Amino acid sequence: MSGFGFPIPLPHYPEDSRTLGFAAHNQAMDRLPDEVVLDILSYLRVGDLVRFQSLSSRYLTLGRDNALWRLECFNHSRAEALRMRQQLLNVQDSRLAELRNAVTALPGPDLTAWDVAQLRAGQQAVSSNDPESQARIQRSRALANWEPAYPSEQLDYYEEYIHQHAPIQVGWLDLPKAQTTDKEELREATGVGVLEYGASGNVKHVVAPLDDGSICIWDVSARSTACAGGKGKIVSQSRSGLLSGRAPNATSESHTIMTETGAVECLSVDSDTQKGYFAVQSLLHEVDLNTLQKTSTKRYPFPITALSEAKGRTPVTVGTNWTVHLHDPRGPAFSASEGPTEGELIGGSAYSHATLAQPGPLSITHDAGLGADDSSIWVAGRFTSMLNYDRRFFPRLRGTIHSGARIASLSSLPFPLVPQSLDLLRHPEVTVSALIEARSRPGTTILAAAEYKGKGSLELYGLPRAQPYQNRQTASASKLLSVAPHGGRVVFSDGDGNLKWVERDGFSHVRTFNINDASVSGPQDASPYGIWSSTASEMPGQGDIVQKIIPTHPVSTSATCSSRSGDKADVNQSNLLLWTGDGRLGILGFGHSNPLGEDDPADAVEVQAGSAEQRAKEDAERQYGMAMRRALERNADEVRFVRGLGMF
Repeated sequence: MSGFGFPIPLPHYPEDSRTLGFAAHNQAMDRLPDEVVLDILSYLRVGDLVRFQSLSSRYLTLGRDNALWRLECFNHSRAEALRMRQQLLNVQDSRLAELRNAVTALPGPDLTAWDVAQLRAGQQAVSSNDPESQARIQRSRALANWEPAYPSEQLDYYEEYIHQHAPIQVGWLDLPKAQTTDKEELREATGVGVLEYGASGNVKHVVAPLDDGSICIWDVSARSTACAGGKGKIVSQSRSGLLSGRAPNATSESHTIMTETGAVECLSVDSDTQKGYFAVQSLLHEVDLNTLQKTSTKRYPFPITALSEAKGRTPVTVGTNWTVHLHDPRGPAFSASEGPTEGELIGGSAYSHATLAQPGPLSITHDAGLGADDSSIWVAGRFTSMLNYDRRFFPRLRGTIHSGARIASLSSLPFPLVPQSLDLLRHPEVTVSALIEARSRPGTTILAAAEYKGKGSLELYGLPRAQPYQNRQTASASKLLSVAPHGGRVVFSDGDGNLKWVERDGFSHVRTFNINDASVSGPQDASPYGIWSSTASEMPGQGDIVQKIIPTHPVSTSATCSSRSGDKADVNQSNLLLWTGDGRLGILGFGHSNPLGEDDPADAVEVQAGSAEQRAKEDAERQYGMAMRRALERNADEVRFVRGLGMF
C-alpha cells in the first residue's frame, strides 16, 4: 500500500476485480486498532493525510488526531529548522569551520543574531556516545521548547497547521450606502466591537459606529453542523445622527464629529447586558443594542481617547487626554431627551479621577489573569510607561513599568511569560521539567504594540513578576498599531499594512500578509509611474492599514465547547476581525473560500440579476477614473521633463 508509505503487501487481483480487492483491503484496514492506523498515518504526506479524512467518519477522526498534527506543525517550525541545521553543522568536517565562520560574519537580511551565534558556536557537550540517541534527545528538547500550548490549554493543531500554511483570504463586510446627489457613497466605520455568546466564546455579532452617527450590527457567526453561519449580513442599523446628535440629513456635520478625535478604542460592548458604550468626542453614550436607542449620556472634561472592555460587574475605565475615570452609571448623566450641560474641570470633579502628567492614553486593559481578586488597570499611550492602577484604591497609582516606547495597543494572554533563561536550545543546562514548571505557574502576559525610535516594537510583560521581552529588531520597520493572541501565535499589524504572526516567544516569525494584497474585484490598471503613483490609490485595499485586530475565537484557559447540544462548529473558524484605516471591516480567514461563506444558489442568482446594472455603472466609472489617472500621470511626467531642462 504505497500510498501510505508503509510496507503492507497487497494481494494481486485480476484486472476486472480491482474494485472488489480495494473494498476487501478497506475492510482489513477497518479491523486494525486506532494505534496501528495512526502509526501508518504518520508516514503520509500532508496532502494524502487530508484526503484520507474523506474516506469515512472513523478516518475523519483519526486523520485529525491532535498528536499527529502537533508533530506536523513542529516539523515545519523554525525551531526544528534550527535544530536540523545545528545537527548538520555538528557532523561537518572541522576543516570547514573557518570558512563557515567567515561566511556567517557577512551581513545578510536572513540571519539574526541568534542564528549567527548558533552557526559560530562550538560543539556542545555530548551526553551519550550513541549519535541516534543524542539526536532523539535533542529533538525531544526542541519539541518541548517549541510547544505553544500551556498545560491548562487545549490547542487544535490541525487548525494551527491550516493557519500557518493555508492561503489567506479577506472577506469585507458590506457597509451601508447613503444616497447623495451625484453617486452612492459608502459609510465608514469609526470603531468596532463584538458580541459573544454561549460558553464557547465565539463572536456572533459585530457592532460598529458609522461616520454618519448611526450604529450598525452584522451577523458573523461561525458555520456549524446546525447553521450555515451569519455570512456577514447586516442585522440592524439605527437612524443617522444617533451618536452625533445631529439631524439624519446632516451627514457632513456628523462625519466631522465622529472622526474628530480619531480614537481607536472608542467602543466597548457588554455582552451580558447587551449594552454598548460609544465615545464621541467628550461624550460617552450608553446604548441598548437590542433597541439601538440611547439610554444615557455622560460628559467628561476632555475628549475621550480610550475605553476599556465592558465585562461583568467591572466598571468601564475611561481615558481622556488628561484624565482617567471609572465610569459609574450612578454618576451625573443626562438622558437622550436632555441636552448636555457645559462644564469645565478645574481642580477636580464630582467623581474621582486620576490626572495624567502627560497626555494621550490610547489603550486600557483590565488584567484578570491572576484570579478573581485581581483589580489591576493598565493604561498605556503616547507616554513611555505603562500605568498600573488598583480599582479598589483608585485613583491612587500603584506602580509603573517603563517601556521607553509609545504603546498604541494592549492585549493580554491568560498564561505566564516564560523567561528567556529557560530556553532549552539556548541553554543546554536547563531541564525540561524546569520549563514545564514555569509554564504551569499562574500568571498572565500583557502584549503591547508600540513604536520605538521610528520602528515597531513588540513587547511582552509577564505578571506578576517576570523579565519583560521587547522585540525591537525584527518586529517591523514601521510603527505597530494593534496586537492580539491568535491560537498558538501572536498577530500584530504595522504602519505598512502588514499583518505578522510570530510564536508566543515574540520573535520566531511564522508568516506575513499585507492587507493591500487582498484580492479586489474588478479590473486594475494602476500605473506605477507619475506623481499619482503612491500606494494610496483609488482602488480599495491600496495603501490601507489595520488599526484594530479582534480574534473571533479568543484564547481562553478553559477548553472550548459547543454552544448548543449536537451543534459542532466547523473546522477552521478561528478568524480575525479587522478594522482598517479607511473605515472598512473585514474577516480574515484561511483557505481558498470566502471566510464569510458562500450565498445560496438562489440568493446568488437574485443578487447577480439585481446588480448587473449597478456593476456596469461601477465599471464605467472605474474606466473613466483610470483614463483620467493616466492623463494626469503623463502631464506630471511632462512637468518633470520640462523642469529638468531648466525652464522652471
